[in-house]
Amino acid sequence: MVLHKELTINAPAQQVFAYWADFRNFQQFISMIETIEVLDDKRSRWVIHAPLGHKVVFESLITTFEPNKNLVWESSHADAFARGDLRLVEQGESTRVELDFEYNLYPHWMQNIARLVNRFGFPSLAFDHGLARIKEKIEKDNINHRQF
Repeated sequence: MVLHKELTINAPAQQVFAYWADFRNFQQFISMIETIEVLDDKRSRWVIHAPLGHKVVFESLITTFEPNKNLVWESSHADAFARGDLRLVEQGESTRVELDFEYNLYPHWMQNIARLVNRFGFPSLAFDHGLARIKEKIEKDNINHRQF
């Protein structure tokens, strides 16, 4: 499955990139994430709540790191492969965000559950909700930063 999302955040690209580059921030906004542990400057360990009480633990690797422009990460483990590609384009005082997120589930039972919940808009709607909350947080921090 591939999700493509675009949004504009009213903050400079440097601030948007810094927020996205610290994956630990996502725990605040994406309920399926239990923990994210940063292991070094390229790797992090994630624990995700999956359907039917299943937990998925995996390591994510940053494969492209172009400050304020592009961040690509991927992970692979026994249950799934995932890849994210964040591209930023500064537009005056705002930043255009393009995000592609791809994942493939390997176990047949997980594929069946994913097809079922996809009919109800998951994970796309949950992704939209999380992105809206991240946008709100970055913009609020930008306003607070400019006031000082």
